[in-house]
Amino acid sequence: MTTALFTGAKHAQLYAKFRPSPPASLISSIITYLEQKINPPFKKAVDIGCGSGQSTIALSPYFETILGLDVSEAQIKQAEQLHSSKNIEYQVAKGENLPVSSNSVDLITFSQSLHWFNKNEIFPEIKRVLKPNGVVAAYGYWIPVPKFDDEDKSNRINHLITKYLHDEKLGSYWDKERYIVQNHYADINLPFKDSHRLSLVQKTSSSLADYMGYLSSWSSYQKLFKEDSEAAQQLLQEIEKKFLAILGKEKSPEELILGLYTDFFIIIAHK
Repeated sequence: MTTALFTGAKHAQLYAKFRPSPPASLISSIITYLEQKINPPFKKAVDIGCGSGQSTIALSPYFETILGLDVSEAQIKQAEQLHSSKNIEYQVAKGENLPVSSNSVDLITFSQSLHWFNKNEIFPEIKRVLKPNGVVAAYGYWIPVPKFDDEDKSNRINHLITKYLHDEKLGSYWDKERYIVQNHYADINLPFKDSHRLSLVQKTSSSLADYMGYLSSWSSYQKLFKEDSEAAQQLLQEIEKKFLAILGKEKSPEELILGLYTDFFIIIAHK
């Protein structure tokens, strides 16, 4: 797994503050599938690549214990501060060497993280720790994009974020694994039983200021920032200025509220 990304304290803070949390309907679909394979109550879940714990805390009500793992100490510290619960334990650990016993886990999840792992190493480890009929679910999301009643404005904003910023300005700064996410994990197959795919769209709201914060949490932007902080800041200022020009709004970024639509996707299977 790539370990250099998301490891800095500042990046971890941005990630914790601005990254989307999995919608309740996504968590519900995973638990419903799990109930078809293993009789509740559920003992243990492991959230691999948990980051700052958004998915770990969302799953915690359904399990006696849940273990959130990440290679980044900074991310784990954020998780412990922001998304703690009495039945959650966070550890700095690699997913390819899980600190749990064989045949002991009801559910393993990857939230926006499976694409970072070597599949020849991670899948045998999942098979080792899952109980018979235990479930593995990998889910992620593509860029949250604002939409408006005016279709032309929606299309222009979409182009600004996904084409101009993501592809043109930051394209050379993305790791190749990013494009596995862009393809909604279509290139990943789970070597388990009854593997299938689900998708859903989450609608949320955000101020433009917070949306710019989300864009600054992109790993590609953070790479540019480390290389040339002034150029990175100028790029975000350019995007914000163009955003406001397209909308023709005179509100401040803190006052302007956006309706965001996020495509979530899931691949799920059982042992």
